[in-house]
Amino acid sequence: MKICVQCCPGKSGETEPRVFYLGGRRLSIVAVLDRWREADHRYFEVTTGGARRFLLRSAPASESWELAAVYRAGSARPRFRTPP
Repeated sequence: MKICVQCCPGKSGETEPRVFYLGGRRLSIVAVLDRWREADHRYFEVTTGGARRFLLRSAPASESWELAAVYRAGSARPRFRTPP
């Protein structure tokens, strides 16, 4: 699902998501729990302070963002693989 994300420079100088919009709601990101890169995407596991965590996927080449997953705070992160 495509989403709108506002970013700011992070500690390492690279941009990080700070706010995203979901269904007309503005969700402030309280913490970036994890981040990683794959060939064409950057991933950010974030929390908005509630009982849910979100996985946001950025495609730097097209400057677009997608909501890749939503899961409960106590659940294990699903394993994601890039198709061959």
